[in-house]
Amino acid sequence: MEYDEVIKKFGSFGNYQKRLYFVLFLPIIFNSFSSPVTNFLLGEQLHRCRVPGLPNDTFEIQNDYHKYLINLSIPLKADGDYEQCLVVKNGSLEKCTDWVYDRSMFTNTVNSQFNLVCDQKLMRSHAVMAYFIGTVVSTVVFLPLGDIVGRRYMVCISTSLTFIANIAMPFSTSVFMFSVCRFFDGFCGNCLYMASFIIAMEFVGPKHRIISGTCILLVYCLGEYILLLLGYFIRDWKWLQFTLAVPMVIPLIYWWPKVLPESPRWLISRQRYREALKILRYAAKVNKVELDESNCSNVNVGHDDGILKIIKELIRTPKLVIRSCIMLMNWFVISFIYYGLTINMGKLDGNLYVNFLVGVTVEGLGYLLCFVMNKTGRKPLHLTVMFGSGFGCLLSILPALFLDSSYTWLLVAFAMIGKFGISAAIGEIYIYTGELFPTVVRSFILGFCGVGARVGATLSPYIYHLADGRFGEALPLIIFGGSTIIVAALSIKLPETKGRKLLEKVKDAEHEDDISSDECEKEMFSTNEKLEYTSSESSQL
Repeated sequence: MEYDEVIKKFGSFGNYQKRLYFVLFLPIIFNSFSSPVTNFLLGEQLHRCRVPGLPNDTFEIQNDYHKYLINLSIPLKADGDYEQCLVVKNGSLEKCTDWVYDRSMFTNTVNSQFNLVCDQKLMRSHAVMAYFIGTVVSTVVFLPLGDIVGRRYMVCISTSLTFIANIAMPFSTSVFMFSVCRFFDGFCGNCLYMASFIIAMEFVGPKHRIISGTCILLVYCLGEYILLLLGYFIRDWKWLQFTLAVPMVIPLIYWWPKVLPESPRWLISRQRYREALKILRYAAKVNKVELDESNCSNVNVGHDDGILKIIKELIRTPKLVIRSCIMLMNWFVISFIYYGLTINMGKLDGNLYVNFLVGVTVEGLGYLLCFVMNKTGRKPLHLTVMFGSGFGCLLSILPALFLDSSYTWLLVAFAMIGKFGISAAIGEIYIYTGELFPTVVRSFILGFCGVGARVGATLSPYIYHLADGRFGEALPLIIFGGSTIIVAALSIKLPETKGRKLLEKVKDAEHEDDISSDECEKEMFSTNEKLEYTSSESSQL
């Protein structure tokens, strides 16, 4: 008997699964803080050189005499603003080593505490990149380790280490220490998310997996709303990070097995039937159904033919090689753009908090499009959101080059169109990717594409350092738009997979157009069954 048949017998999404989802929502929420929090920890602050010999100098001009001292020591730029990196000392122009910061938006940030400005400005992106390097490493480490120690222990260990990394972060004494904490936050937080996602999906029947998976994405948005609320009222990076870290102690109760059970699928795959049966029996009791225990000792949870055989099977089929390259580029671009927009909200003109609020809202609306996937088909939805995101980003060149600063809101609006489309792409790309490949290579392809997504995310912090001024604001969006449209155009070559029987072997790809779709309704649920386990291995872009 298939494992999913067992799940359906004791309740596809009953009271037990709902309780479990409520428990697992906490790590999802905490993980949602990790990448966008850089908008507040490393928030943009105006600054200029400190007036030499004036220890109580401030960015705000206090009086006429203060303005006179500033004009005497700080040269003006062509646009009328004060020079940020040069100061006049003893009649000569020198690079300054001390700065004053605008405290109107943030009272204290990592930038102002460690002076990550001028020659050290790139250190901001390095600090952000440290987090994404952690996610790349965690993706490579988690795939084998999650199957060795189990899902529950991965959640428990990751929860503990995530709490330690986050609670230590506000006590950083250097940007290096801060970056190390961010690395471990990315490493442990990503492992925590993936393990939580897998447990949640392995307890749910195939009929409810698109809905339950989308709900996880919506909970992720809820976490971003909470971050925005806290970021609005707490303007000092240390206190904000400390406030975000303290509640992370709550999931430590996951070490208690009654709070968070192990995945029965994993236990059965390790032939630990007694433990799996105990969990399934209790779940059936909570769901008020009878469980046929005689079938639980011969459950089929799938078979892995080995990585070498998987790769050999793949590279011998040109059609699948081309298809895997196209999907790798899709995952790379989607992650590159999503994180490029998410962590750089402060670099868009306008109010950071308003932009962030609009960005999270359109992200949630984008996720909701996943509910129409079974009606529209995979390919039409994918092409629509990708082309829509690309053209939305490209249109940002209009207000940047041809309109004055009063139309900045238009640039932000086009950026939000881009984020809406790319958020929808995140929601549908897992299912579509899995349906494009045979069962024997599906897990490998999803892991392969997941690494590509992490690389895209790692490069995203640097995109806003390419140029300055009004064009510099639009240039990243132009790059986002251009790359999305190119990838969308390549995706036209991909087939539609809605209602189509899933490919089982590599050789099936050679005649996939001839595969019958007579059992479309049945196959729709079969698709979700067979994709759930593998897609959860690459559960977040």
